[in-house]
Amino acid sequence: MMTSVSIIVCTYNRIQWLTKCLRSIESQTPRPDEIIVVDGPSTDGTRDMLELLATKGELKLIRQETLGGISSARNLGLAEATSDVVCFIDDDAVAQPGWLQSILDEYDDDMVGGVGGPVFDMNGNLSMGKNAVAPDGRWFDESREECLDGLYPVMVGCNMSFRRQIIIDAGGFDPYFKFHQDETDACLKVVRSGYTIAYSDTAAVRHEWCEGSYRKDRVRWYLKLRYLWGRNNSYLVRKHFSEEMRFKHYVNCRMSNFINKRVAPKGILEKEETEGKLPIYIVVVGTMFEAVGLLKGWKDGASRKHL
Repeated sequence: MMTSVSIIVCTYNRIQWLTKCLRSIESQTPRPDEIIVVDGPSTDGTRDMLELLATKGELKLIRQETLGGISSARNLGLAEATSDVVCFIDDDAVAQPGWLQSILDEYDDDMVGGVGGPVFDMNGNLSMGKNAVAPDGRWFDESREECLDGLYPVMVGCNMSFRRQIIIDAGGFDPYFKFHQDETDACLKVVRSGYTIAYSDTAAVRHEWCEGSYRKDRVRWYLKLRYLWGRNNSYLVRKHFSEEMRFKHYVNCRMSNFINKRVAPKGILEKEETEGKLPIYIVVVGTMFEAVGLLKGWKDGASRKHL
């Protein structure tokens, strides 16, 4: 019996990149059974384009009138999907030839609950490979020659898929995250349900990491991101690993990771090239924001364990 598949794309004011993404999906063999696009209140022509495509029957359009974060948008798409497998790809990502078939091949194993693949930048350089997360919330990547033994397999949000019923039974995506670590949380819930997360080297996408309107104010975006790094990571750890990761140990791990990797960040994101470093006082303020987020997430995670 053929495995049916729905592809879900969440977007907001990115018509230029969304167009490339949809073309890459439509060129896949086999063709997906349905394409679902969740559109925030876009004002750049995205909504009009999607309305036209929906009228032609080329996709299903879900209209958001307010922005609620990527987790909520993914849940809206998931609720609309009807296929055996749901694939999530970001609106600024381009699926490479053979992407969809490579994903479906992994689902021949009934114990596979999710399938991910590599993420390349637009120049063809590998950005993220096979990933896993440690009980202190740190991500490890095999492509950086980091050992994944004994860690929990996870997927990158711009290139992930699940068996639809398994991710629904696991509770879908936790809207608390809004973005960052929601995919990690979903993977952990699937693994805790007794299924595995598979990885296919040929299920590849290219990710453009495009500028969004929320990133145009570099300082504001940087401070928000630092807060969410702290909040979402500590929430994730408290939710899933509090029995083995006490708060004091967790803080020590975070401080060690900060000193090793982010004392002198390159800019807004470690993965992005930016025009020079941020002023040191902004980095210091960012550290304070992250500490506040860390405390907030740890407190909130206490009531959400294993949900």
